[in-house]
Amino acid sequence: MTSTHSASTQKKSSPMADMPRRHCWRNPGFSLIELMIVMVIIAVLASIAIPGFQDQVARSHVMGALSELRSLTTAYEDLALRGISEFGFSDLGLQGSSATETDRCQMALQTPDPTTGDGSIECRLQGSPRIQDARLVLNREGLQGIWSCVSDIDPSLRPQSCEDFGDQ
Repeated sequence: MTSTHSASTQKKSSPMADMPRRHCWRNPGFSLIELMIVMVIIAVLASIAIPGFQDQVARSHVMGALSELRSLTTAYEDLALRGISEFGFSDLGLQGSSATETDRCQMALQTPDPTTGDGSIECRLQGSPRIQDARLVLNREGLQGIWSCVSDIDPSLRPQSCEDFGDQ
């Protein structure tokens, strides 16, 4: 039996064979100028993104501190409505080795005045350098227990529910 298909003795050329060869010493990677352009782009993006990120971290610390303060107002209100005017942070439910300090706040307490009902819970903020030592205060006004928030935090970082100390 004879085969009608014979093996080709000619080598088929590939499309790449016609292209000029590169020198062996040349690396087909990135050039120095390409790498420098990429680094400049990264630097520009970082200079835009990092301040925004820092502001967001500061806002997060402020909102966390406000949440800590608001969680204490329920117990404060309960004690005030029962006529108890002498209590501390441990009575409000703040636990730990230091009952006046949390990760975000150094706390201060003004118990309710027996005649007017006025009192406050204050937080001196800790954490982000943008808000370090700023004050966040929840004031209790009157015997009805109306709470208001005042602060000396930068207006761009201050919660909308809080007024500036100068605005009250």
